[in-house]
Amino acid sequence: MPISLRPLVPISLALFASHPVLADDYFMYSPAESDSTQVDCEKTEEGCKGKWEASVEFGYVAITGNQDSNSLNARFAVSYEVEKWRHEGNIAIVESSTEENISGTVVETKAERLTAQAKSDYKFSKKGYAFGILDYDDTKDSGFEYQASFAAGMGYSFIKDDEHSLDGELGFGSRTSKTEATDLLPSDSNSETITRIAGKYVWKISEHSQFEQKLSTEIGEDNTITKSYSGLSANVMENLALKLSYSIKDQTDVPVGNEETETTTAFTVVYTF
Repeated sequence: MPISLRPLVPISLALFASHPVLADDYFMYSPAESDSTQVDCEKTEEGCKGKWEASVEFGYVAITGNQDSNSLNARFAVSYEVEKWRHEGNIAIVESSTEENISGTVVETKAERLTAQAKSDYKFSKKGYAFGILDYDDTKDSGFEYQASFAAGMGYSFIKDDEHSLDGELGFGSRTSKTEATDLLPSDSNSETITRIAGKYVWKISEHSQFEQKLSTEIGEDNTITKSYSGLSANVMENLALKLSYSIKDQTDVPVGNEETETTTAFTVVYTF
């Protein structure tokens, strides 16, 4: 019987939000250039004081693939860092509806998407770190009710300076996918082992602008999922920025009648606190 990862998502996010120190019990990801004497956090007599950072994001989103829709989205992200640990989590929601007149009948189509991610890393050397990641995707009309994965492994910071950073990861884990029920087929769950390869590049173009590129591939026995994220942001005030981003999700095996590739273009306002 396949083991569902879906119940882990709200539990993990709740623990993360209420008690950041509890995140020490699982792994996620973060660049690891600095050793324990160079951690980006406030030093006190007792040691390194934890550093919080959070952001709220709102804006316009255009989705293509299994959904063709224009809408507004919301995203919340939070991170917490101490000497050897860094924890990150985010949740994003997109919901919209469009109406189309077909032969005199108004047909309403809803586009709904919920994604969540939790990550942590333990920095064991100047450039090396152990990581773990929990990923969840619930996209309506994608052929799947949800897809959830967990992976853990090792990461390395290849470049880390004032202008550029480049990190790479290799890990192994498991993914559970549950298909949507149709008129012909019932819903079905499938669990498979995965190999996860990921990279992240950040270019600080200037004091007020930044480019970010993320790429990850989860290679499974039945399905391989590749995700790409490109984002360009520019500060308009100290804590306020405008961001343009483009995301791609590609799968090698999807239910019949669904697109293998989905894209999301977003223009958002980001408030950091």
